[in-house]
Amino acid sequence: MDRSEWHRKPLGVFLLYLLIVLLAFWGIKTPSPGEAVAVLAVAAAVMTVLGEMKGKEKVAWLLLLFGFLWVELTSIKVERKAQDDIQKEARAEQLKHFGEIGDGIKQSIAESDRNFNATMGKSNQVIGLQTTTIVGLNTNLKTLTGADSFCYLGFTVGQQYLPFIHVGKFPLYGIYARIVELDQNGGVSQNNLTGVTISVGDMITGHGNLQPVPIGLGRSPDYFNANIFFTARNGDWMELLRERRVGGKLVRAMRVTGKFTSFKKEKALCETIDPEFPRKLNGDIDSDFFSSSTELPRCQ
Repeated sequence: MDRSEWHRKPLGVFLLYLLIVLLAFWGIKTPSPGEAVAVLAVAAAVMTVLGEMKGKEKVAWLLLLFGFLWVELTSIKVERKAQDDIQKEARAEQLKHFGEIGDGIKQSIAESDRNFNATMGKSNQVIGLQTTTIVGLNTNLKTLTGADSFCYLGFTVGQQYLPFIHVGKFPLYGIYARIVELDQNGGVSQNNLTGVTISVGDMITGHGNLQPVPIGLGRSPDYFNANIFFTARNGDWMELLRERRVGGKLVRAMRVTGKFTSFKKEKALCETIDPEFPRKLNGDIDSDFFSSSTELPRCQ
């Protein structure tokens, strides 16, 4: 097919030039994964509609299809590298925090040794020495286990990271969070019974950890409901997190309950419910989040 015969299809020529311009633009600015595949599918459909092609026209369209395939592969590599960089930063931050925890433990042990050696020579302070030693050992044990410290998820719809906030006097070790996202009414979807499990890692006192948001989590811009089940070296606890947009403002209801190794039974730890958050007539938030007559400390 010569040039004059090819250009008897003005619509095909226009679409070909248009897609070439789009391909050139994406060669400069890589799109998100999936966009190039969508355009590639459109181009293939256009080739089908235009009918049989020959010569240079067919070669041009085939090169165009391969070009969009190359753009898609490039966008996937770019996205994967970005995710790898996020993971590397998170691991580096965790290692840094763990090193700080180790230094704190060493200082505490060294301080206990100095107190012990200073009081050994004073026979009239034997009782005081025993008491000090027991208190020091108890403090070290709590530092190594986490005692009754805990963390909670402070996620807000639209965020790109999951922020986990530490609460308590002692560090936490080996934290895992299983997030079970609920529907708008607080019910568990049959397709999401087990949720998604995230390794939060270790946390030192007064600090937080950031983790990337798993794909598909918190898709609605108007609400986010989830039950989060935490486990760590000191035991386990559960967070009820409910968020809803009311009158253009995002309001939140949150409660954390836990049963640590130091507790004989489950205990409510903290609660935060914005005054504007909608409730049922009996005061409940939903079927899992019941109204409580006990005043609890605020989670944040």
